[in-house]
Amino acid sequence: MAYRIGLIGNRAHQNTFGPVWHHHPDCSIVAAAEHNVEKGRALKDLYGVDVVTDYDAVLENPDVDIVSICTDFYLKRPLIEKAVANGKHVLVDKPLGRTATEAREIVEAVSGSGVKVLLGYPLRFMPAMVRLKQAIDDGEFGHVVAYTHSSVKQFEGNLMDYVSYPTPMRQNGGGELMNLGSHAVDYMYWLFGLPNRVLCRMHNVYFEEYEAFGSEDIATLWCEYDELVATLTLGRSKAKGTGVEADAINVTGNGISAQVTRKSIVVNGESVAVEPPAEAMLFPCVQHLLDCIELDMEPITSVHNGLAVMQIKMAAYQSAQSRQVVDLPLKDVNHPLIDASEQTLDILLD
Repeated sequence: MAYRIGLIGNRAHQNTFGPVWHHHPDCSIVAAAEHNVEKGRALKDLYGVDVVTDYDAVLENPDVDIVSICTDFYLKRPLIEKAVANGKHVLVDKPLGRTATEAREIVEAVSGSGVKVLLGYPLRFMPAMVRLKQAIDDGEFGHVVAYTHSSVKQFEGNLMDYVSYPTPMRQNGGGELMNLGSHAVDYMYWLFGLPNRVLCRMHNVYFEEYEAFGSEDIATLWCEYDELVATLTLGRSKAKGTGVEADAINVTGNGISAQVTRKSIVVNGESVAVEPPAEAMLFPCVQHLLDCIELDMEPITSVHNGLAVMQIKMAAYQSAQSRQVVDLPLKDVNHPLIDASEQTLDILLD
């Protein structure tokens, strides 16, 4: 089956998803929109399509089957809602929005629509990470008593040239917990579900650019389950030559000590055979969305998962502000660093 793709926005990972759409044998990019003319020009140069500044022109285009939404986070709610209203399937770059309120409204818009919406969380499709999920689900590690995930990515170059970041809090909701940290929070949720309580500390260790906007480059979360505490250290660093994996997980269970990266699993010192990850990291995400459309399946990284991840992150921001433990499900859904009147937005900020 052939699918016609519309690109919405050129922020974050559009040029990671774009080549996958472009080279997929069942897909062709037929339209694109980006309200920033300069950023839009880059899409035209790469994919040879006219790029308009009006998102509705693509979202309402009858020749588009799937939209790939990679915008600043505050735009995702209105764009996904419009896509669903026009019967377009959606692949959306993480996270689902800036606030739990936005995420909940997206879930309500998608429910019962028949439209498939998948969030781009590639960790769920990497063979080593899939194997860890299977091992925990099948009880291979017995009773898991400790889980730690270090996901701190080294960064070189001018941070201000990095697409979409840093920005004011009202635009993208925060720093690296909202950005890179989304992956580790989603993966923890996939393994263990929603924690009972969250405690969080946030720091500016490396980047003055984040500090200028009052947002974090490093966040540490302690997520309490009934018989397990999961610890996540998330962010971006300037440290060079450390050789540390961007995603390093340690799991302790009954007689089991496992270390997992994107490429490997070692259990009690012995390597476990796993396939290497796909060369194009996001290809499995794209293919899963196409499979969900054709087989009428719920995506494994659905909007419901996106809402749960957003609740965990809102609890983390609330905890960091109050320096108290925050219970889940949330009693107060508001993002504590965004004005109550702007928990959802319908305007352009740049």
